[in-house]
Amino acid sequence: MKNKINFNEPFITGDELENIKRVFKENKFYGDGVFTKNCHEKITEILGKKNILLTDSCSSALDIVALCIKDEIGSGEVIMPSYTFPSTANAFAKVGIKIVFAEIQNTNMTISIEDVQKKINRNTRAIIMVHYGSFLGDILKLKEICSKNKIILIEDAAQAFGSKLNGYSAGTFGDFGCFSFHETKNLHAGLSGALYIKRNNYFKKCQMIWERGTNRQELLKGLTDKYTWREIGGSYYPSELQASFLDSQLNFVRENISYRRKLFYKYNESLRDLKRDGKLFFPDLPAELSSNYHSFYILTKNSRQNLLLRKFLEERKISSYIGYIPLHSSPMGSKLGNFKKDLPITNKYSERVVRLPFHNNMKLKDVKYVCSVIKEFYDGI
Repeated sequence: MKNKINFNEPFITGDELENIKRVFKENKFYGDGVFTKNCHEKITEILGKKNILLTDSCSSALDIVALCIKDEIGSGEVIMPSYTFPSTANAFAKVGIKIVFAEIQNTNMTISIEDVQKKINRNTRAIIMVHYGSFLGDILKLKEICSKNKIILIEDAAQAFGSKLNGYSAGTFGDFGCFSFHETKNLHAGLSGALYIKRNNYFKKCQMIWERGTNRQELLKGLTDKYTWREIGGSYYPSELQASFLDSQLNFVRENISYRRKLFYKYNESLRDLKRDGKLFFPDLPAELSSNYHSFYILTKNSRQNLLLRKFLEERKISSYIGYIPLHSSPMGSKLGNFKKDLPITNKYSERVVRLPFHNNMKLKDVKYVCSVIKEFYDGI
């Protein structure tokens, strides 16, 4: 009997335990130590940008951004897609910033630039681009819009670490870029994240928020003889145990992406006939995008077919997953004054997403088997 093909399995390099042993040798565990600094340096090299803060999650990175710009936004609004993880909205809702949800484009499930343009008004202070799966949204167009209208641009690049567009790293096009190193991502520390901050003045403020709202980093650099409470902040960086784990993973970013590329294109090749015949859909990667190949998903004809396909896969010991439940239609979205009918495109396409198993422990033969089961399903309907 075939073993179950899991939707995700965490990536392991084999070097993590040696790094953790070094933490015990250093005898410094709480965070912001040698391994945190190592991660800062390696992420800086990978992204090609400085002003990096290692965080305990992507959610915390978003929290720092919201705290950094809340006074600047004031009674203004932030536009974001409804098709995203709750953390994107949580960060801004809990500091009292009004959220305006926008539609997605059905080609790659990222925010619709057309709908964003309709919703921009004099109260718009920030816009969030959420990169989805192996794809980046139209970040160049959104950057142009934000620059023209003097709007803060934030990238929720939780799934996009290592991706590049025209040679530039995802998460570095906007004023802020938030990354996830959760165990469901390509690289991970169990739970961790990172924040890129473009402007130096924002970086200084974010660093204080990151350091419990104090200017302790200035003390460590010898710029002051004592530190004090300067901002509303929190304890947002990970322990050295997490940082040491991530430090080992960052050494394998190229190898990780290279193998995932093989899995991605095996799915693409194996399901292309079904796409050509109109039985399902999946987007193709644009030539200018160097993806991190985070995931592979398909769109079924409708929500019923989605449910039946996922059940069919599960019966054959294949774990698949839906995408996001749109935030505007959630109970919390309703409390914020939204209605399910508000975003018909988001509603329609979110019900059709099936994310297929995708992780570095998969073999090409596993992908081939998953695709054969999908073909069996469509042959029977």
